[in-house]
Amino acid sequence: MKKHYCTVFLITVMVLILTACGGTGESAADVSIPDNPEDVEGDVTVWAWALEANYLEKDVLPAFEEKYPNVNVTIEHIGVDQVYQKVSAGLSSGGSGLPDVVQVENNRIHSFTEQFPDAFTNLSALGYDEHEDKFAEAKISGLKDSDGNIIAMPRDLGPVAVLYRTDIFEEAGVDPVSIKTWDDYIAAGKKVVEQTGKYFLGTEGDGILRIMMQQQGSYYFDEEGNLDITSEAGEKAANVLQQMKDNDLITYTNNWDGQVAAMKNGEVATHPGAVWWSGTMIEQMPELAGKWDMFKLPAFEEGGTRASNDGGSALAIPSESDNKAAAYVFAEFATTDVDSQIKALTNRGLFPALTAAYEEPVFSEEQEYFNNQPFFKKFADIVPEIPAVNHDGAELEVRSVMGSEIEAFLLDDKPAMDMLTDGEKQAVQQTGKETTE
Repeated sequence: MKKHYCTVFLITVMVLILTACGGTGESAADVSIPDNPEDVEGDVTVWAWALEANYLEKDVLPAFEEKYPNVNVTIEHIGVDQVYQKVSAGLSSGGSGLPDVVQVENNRIHSFTEQFPDAFTNLSALGYDEHEDKFAEAKISGLKDSDGNIIAMPRDLGPVAVLYRTDIFEEAGVDPVSIKTWDDYIAAGKKVVEQTGKYFLGTEGDGILRIMMQQQGSYYFDEEGNLDITSEAGEKAANVLQQMKDNDLITYTNNWDGQVAAMKNGEVATHPGAVWWSGTMIEQMPELAGKWDMFKLPAFEEGGTRASNDGGSALAIPSESDNKAAAYVFAEFATTDVDSQIKALTNRGLFPALTAAYEEPVFSEEQEYFNNQPFFKKFADIVPEIPAVNHDGAELEVRSVMGSEIEAFLLDDKPAMDMLTDGEKQAVQQTGKETTE
């Protein structure tokens, strides 16, 4: 009898250990994707937030169900913070309670994989490599593991340009075509401030610094994940920001709502920002229709790179999913079906990462709100030029540090170079990371 109890006890312990270690999900190597869509079966649960959740449910699902009639997909609308909290909790408990597909931002995915290297399914093993060249290198490279395997499917991204008020530029006598470098931008800003009394731009965080660094092919981290805030690129960006401040061109708008208000109320003439700002502008500033347009980011030197990115998300399949084949075909459809990408843009304002979508007529259509220009085509032309950078797992921590430093720079008269050096020191203390030698 004692031997029997001992055996039962050992089996129970082993089951608990396997569960805690997350051993229940099927291996990617054991998954086969049927060629016939009707042969794919299963229930798929998806976690996503806001516009992406609406896109998946209303724009993707109807067409997907026609092609894959035996896959039942449930889209759970969950707030972004909740998604990340639930994913962290699930991974910490060995994969318990995780969905089959989850939305994750480029700048967040490695915060999970650094702690849980096998958090997400190796999509290369399931065949997603065949789609790799359909996306910009800057997007797809950030969705790979340390072995070069794709672990999340690209959905949307945020190419950056300078949004500007056409009426204010006209009043100040500034031709946007003449702005090719940051020196040109500062010269134009001086003229706008002098002629109109308005600020040239506002900022509410570290976004402007990140944008400037990425356009130079640099970022807060080097390729090895070391902190690289005080790099040559960082110093060049800080120098431009210092000139903006010294000439009273820039104002601190405090937060998102403050930035929206500054643009809506005509307090600023430009906004270096991502294409997804268009949705907010159309929704919250309809009275300014026809008074906004865009031009490419100024370069740091004549002929230099005039492209950067801010934002974008992807769809990943947690390794513990027992429905990988069904999850894969749903995520694949949502990221590679051209018609769905166009619906994401026109219905949700989500700019697709799939470059084939840029050839569709809607991208060349003139947008009344944006000075009757082919607004989306102009952003699409930027995408191939966006430099790839390392979105390390500690990015959000460092962004928080640098956001505080930007605030001190603009409000407390801290020199821009001190902003960089102090920020890097704080980032070292907070993340435990080393700096680039």
